[in-house]
Amino acid sequence: MDSTDEEVTVGRSRGKEIALNVAAVAGLICIIATLASLIFGIKPLVFRSGSMEPAISTGALALAKTVPATELAVGDVISVDNDQGVRITHRVVELESAGADTVLATLKGDANNVADRLPYTITEADRVFASVGGLGYVVAWLSSPLATFLGGGLVGAVLVIAFGRTKDRRLENARAATTNDARVDADETCGELQEAHND
Repeated sequence: MDSTDEEVTVGRSRGKEIALNVAAVAGLICIIATLASLIFGIKPLVFRSGSMEPAISTGALALAKTVPATELAVGDVISVDNDQGVRITHRVVELESAGADTVLATLKGDANNVADRLPYTITEADRVFASVGGLGYVVAWLSSPLATFLGGGLVGAVLVIAFGRTKDRRLENARAATTNDARVDADETCGELQEAHND
């Protein structure tokens, strides 16, 4: 094996190592996000409108945790479903008790001039505790069919890089060993011929 072959092998090995590390980190992030969601009840929310600007901009990713309605306070940003089943995430501007565990919550988007038309009767809500601007666009794209397809292709490529080249490496090693054996045999034969010629 000459130096060019060694450089190619080292380059492939380094590329393989980088690809595997990137895949491992991505996998770890997915596992952590899933565990956080399951263990702590954290839900990601993508803001598709500007009704909460400037506090939370369009395209932001917010994290929310489900809490009992009795734990809510005026000023909290919460996410609930309206009568049509549409998810609304606005700020609480008024709370009124409607029973033991039930609350009437009046909500208003920070960018809206008036509160939502009707109060929401709730026993629990998803209370926002953090948001990151622009990250919602990334999450929305990663949830798209194209991203799923590309992600599958990436997983396939990583598997090929990680495991697909082992057969080729074994063949290359066998060829190199055969070539080295042939060189040794040729050297020995030449040495014997030279000795015979000298006699």
